[in-house]
Amino acid sequence: MPSIIAESWSAVGRTSNTAYFAVDPDILVIIPDAGLKDNGDSARENAEFQKAYAKSLPNQCAVVVQMGGLLSQDGEARRVYRDLMDSGHFYGAALVATNAISKAIASFFLGLTRPKVPLKVFGSFEAAIDWHHEMQPGGKQ
Repeated sequence: MPSIIAESWSAVGRTSNTAYFAVDPDILVIIPDAGLKDNGDSARENAEFQKAYAKSLPNQCAVVVQMGGLLSQDGEARRVYRDLMDSGHFYGAALVATNAISKAIASFFLGLTRPKVPLKVFGSFEAAIDWHHEMQPGGKQ
């Protein structure tokens, strides 16, 4: 298990290539396996998991995606994630980019994808989670 996972996070599941943790019930941390080449098929599998998790909650949730392990992401994957992020289930998405490849993938996603919820790139989980706390409906802060 990667060292970036905080002890206070609760494991909520996994797909064939990604682990999921809850910081708060309404903040889902997404950690793809190292070396993932994200394509339409892997994106659909992960999008289905994320949507099911969001639907299981009484309120909207946000996602924090660790981009550091990704090797690539194709256009079909970006479209799947864009379509997943509806404001009925999600209130925001943060991408954590910590190396050159992840920063390029995150910038490409941000530049080419117009999600329906606020999306921002961060250099750390702490900053991404703080941003979501500020945005939470009902204001956790």
